[in-house]
Amino acid sequence: MGKLVRKFKIWYVWQDEEHQQWLQEMAAQGLHLRSTNVCCVHTFERGAPADVAYRWDVRYFGPKAEYKQLFQDAGWELVTSTVGWHCWRKARTAGASTEIFTQRADNAAKYLRVIRLFALVVAAEALAYWLIPARQEYAEGLAWGMFVGTAVVGLISLAKLSKRMKEVQGA
Repeated sequence: MGKLVRKFKIWYVWQDEEHQQWLQEMAAQGLHLRSTNVCCVHTFERGAPADVAYRWDVRYFGPKAEYKQLFQDAGWELVTSTVGWHCWRKARTAGASTEIFTQRADNAAKYLRVIRLFALVVAAEALAYWLIPARQEYAEGLAWGMFVGTAVVGLISLAKLSKRMKEVQGA
């Protein structure tokens, strides 16, 4: 077993291609992803440099056996999972596909799953605000700033994810 190396890298769900490229560059330097967490800390194992493709998919209720088997049959290895995101790895070889989704609609569906979650969070935030009986006191405190901040981040995320979904659809 090689030495473990931890690196901190923030990435947003609409930046999955850039993140995948970064992971590929790490593998080319001999750093192979073992795990990641919600705090954006990536744990790598040092080894021989390799030409490896990494791809992320999102399934919020865990990958089912059929889902995993489909990817494994196509030569993908499940590396790590965190908050519904699952990272797959596959050695890159000439002539072999390094995409987990070959159809634009399937790739776009990945972003639609995330959009639905963000929309639900923003709606829940708004509903919670309106249902709190002491809205006036709530609005004057720190909680109001947290509510507004979360709502703004959620709305920005929705806009960026919608744009990304349109890009992968070819629209």
